[in-house]
Amino acid sequence: MTSILTLNLMGYAEKHGVWAKRRGLIERALADTQPDIIALQAVALDPAQHPDDQASQLAASLGYQAVFVAAQTHADGRQDGLAFLTRGPLPETRRFDLSLRPGLEDTSRRVMIGGRFATPQGPLDVFNAHFSWVPEQQEDNVREALSALEGTAGAAAVLVGDFNMQPDSPYLGGLREAEWIDAWALLHPQEQGFTFVEDRVPSIRIDYVWTRGMRARELTVVLAEGEGAARASDHAGLLARLERAE
Repeated sequence: MTSILTLNLMGYAEKHGVWAKRRGLIERALADTQPDIIALQAVALDPAQHPDDQASQLAASLGYQAVFVAAQTHADGRQDGLAFLTRGPLPETRRFDLSLRPGLEDTSRRVMIGGRFATPQGPLDVFNAHFSWVPEQQEDNVREALSALEGTAGAAAVLVGDFNMQPDSPYLGGLREAEWIDAWALLHPQEQGFTFVEDRVPSIRIDYVWTRGMRARELTVVLAEGEGAARASDHAGLLARLERAE
């Protein structure tokens, strides 16, 4: 069985505490759960804060390897992006740039990254996405991601990340039509599975684990609780334990 954890790190934003405190919460959770593969969104590289990106900082503390892919670079050298962590060999990471419509409220560049990881059950394609919160851009993001995912049709695959869409979003229908399975809906159809924090408690579900050719045997919300005034992020994480579909 292969375990995958997905989490939006919230960069260096301090609305739930400074990074040093949040990092400690995340490191303890990862040390306790020991996921085989970690997919992170909203990962920051800020030379004024630390010479390494946040994913590489976590990897160095926990004995993982990390690969960070910048979605955008700011004028002052800061970068925002996505990352994979793994205890095994890092795969060649593919970057899929998603389009950005002009004139929308969300001006952030969006990307999806993918890698083929070696697992005891064979190769597993893992895709890590961070989609827009603007509906018009969400539609584009899902369509473009599906086009990229067609290249691995027939392979065992997992799509995770911060989709910024609730389960009733019409744009998620494209994934279902392409026979991707929403693991939370499959395993916990009567539970909300909230992952995004509003007013200090998770209140909506916008983070996902989707599978194709794999079956989620367990899926739990992690890092939903804070410590005092600090939380790991404005998102909770999801920890999935997966095996090959029969």
